[in-house]
Amino acid sequence: MILNRWQDDDARAMQDAAGTDPAARELALRVYTSRIIGQDPDLVMHGGGNTSMKQVLTDLYGDPMPVIHIKGSGWDLGSIAAAGLPAVRMGALLRLRSLPALSDE
Repeated sequence: MILNRWQDDDARAMQDAAGTDPAARELALRVYTSRIIGQDPDLVMHGGGNTSMKQVLTDLYGDPMPVIHIKGSGWDLGSIAAAGLPAVRMGALLRLRSLPALSDE
C-alpha cells in the first residue's frame, strides 16, 4: 500500500513561497507533488521519474499561451524546483505532428 504523504500545510507553504501569481502557485503544487513521488523509492528509482503539467500562461501581448511544463533531464524528482519543470509552448509541439518524420539527429 502506498502511503499518502500529502500535507496541506506543506502544500500551502510551497504555494506561498511561489508568490501571488496564480500560474506560479499552480506550478508550485506540481513541484510539491513531484517531490512526494520522487521521495518514495517504491515509486521511482533514485533521481528517476517524470512529471509534467499543462497550463495556460499569458504571453507578452496579453494573449493566452498554452504550455506544458516537463521535468528536465538531470533534475532529481525528489528535490526538484520550479526551474526543473520548464514551460514548452504547446503550439510548437503540436506543429511537429504535421511533419512526415522526426529524428533525434
